[in-house]
Amino acid sequence: MTKDLSIHIKIWFEKKGESVIGPGRMAILEAIDQTGSLTQATEMCNISFRKAWKLINEINDKMEQPVISTARGGKGGGGGTTLTEYGKKLLKQYRKIQSVLEGVVSNPDIWSEI
Repeated sequence: MTKDLSIHIKIWFEKKGESVIGPGRMAILEAIDQTGSLTQATEMCNISFRKAWKLINEINDKMEQPVISTARGGKGGGGGTTLTEYGKKLLKQYRKIQSVLEGVVSNPDIWSEI
């Protein structure tokens, strides 16, 4: 194996030729799943609240079902944002595919001809 070479992959899902899910959108969905808050998720991902809503709306517009659900804050404020079951399945499937592909590219046998 050539020690100074490495393979990197970037995957995204497309629908009708348009990107729906990629690393950036997955990162915000994962952060929402971890925090239960869009505000906290945007801080984790270092993006604006407006940009996060744009990314989420783009996903929702292209997919069959919404990927998040929101709850309004009550008297004390502080609603919440969570992934829908569909959003969780989408995130899980993306990570599963990513893991399989990373396993392939990290396999030293693919370097056997070099």
